[in-house]
Amino acid sequence: MGKVDAFSINGLRLGFHSADHPPPHFHVKKLGAWEIRVFIETTQEKSLDFNVIFSRKEPTSAEKTKIAALVVAYQEELLQEWETKVAYRSGF
Repeated sequence: MGKVDAFSINGLRLGFHSADHPPPHFHVKKLGAWEIRVFIETTQEKSLDFNVIFSRKEPTSAEKTKIAALVVAYQEELLQEWETKVAYRSGF
């Protein structure tokens, strides 16, 4: 998994899967607790657009708010990283 370079959050792993699929997104993991897929283009400052990959617990409201604010602040950089780090293959 290619690390997100635009920003980091203590206690969380942020990364791109190298052969992933659209829409542009990245994965956030809290070890032993949860993993979510965060959608870059549709996240808003106070509304994190995500789905759960794995969950023993849900991300807290504070965690979701922090991630959403950073995604909005670094949206352009995240989209550039998606283009560079993700080799989407359509199967054709």
